[in-house]
Amino acid sequence: MGSMDIRTARRRDIPDLAHLLTEGFVNDPVLAEYVARSRDPERAMELFFTTELDKLYISRGEVDVVKEGGRVTGAALWMGPDAPIRRRDSLRMVPGLVRALGASLPRALRLDHHDSAAVPGFPHWYLHALVVSPAARGQGVGGALLDHGITRAADSAIYLESTTAGSRRLYESKGFVPLGIIPSPSPAPEVGMWRPGRVDPVRS
Repeated sequence: MGSMDIRTARRRDIPDLAHLLTEGFVNDPVLAEYVARSRDPERAMELFFTTELDKLYISRGEVDVVKEGGRVTGAALWMGPDAPIRRRDSLRMVPGLVRALGASLPRALRLDHHDSAAVPGFPHWYLHALVVSPAARGQGVGGALLDHGITRAADSAIYLESTTAGSRRLYESKGFVPLGIIPSPSPAPEVGMWRPGRVDPVRS
């Protein structure tokens, strides 16, 4: 693919991003539970990601994208240490989440509560999702997006939840360490992962 041009996503990119995220996570063991009671799980997941992008990540976070031929082939959704998810952010998403998840929403909220309870209390960047289109996999897109986010984080720590062994291998290769399995009612284990920030020596 050559040198990758990583850009900041705009609101007009939301439909393509939601489709890409759905394509990438439709078989994810954890997110599958979010849409388990939906008649059309893929459509429910696409509406779920549309809500997150529209109400939170595009407006308050950082969404990095790689495009090829005008199409989004990779994306990473981040929240910075100075932009924590607030209660009013969650409330703004409720109507869209109800429409997307329907009867699956209570289960999704319970799982999300367990994830939130496991987040380390230190200031950090949060990587919500990293996705690459099937056609672009194996070309270094995911690694390039991750490197871009790590560079932006600079001396700050980074936290994420990993749901597959493959993703954990990528994160570990970039300096992340597993903190352990997140306690949850989900049969699919999520592993919290942490990339330490730089700490200046304590001066006496």
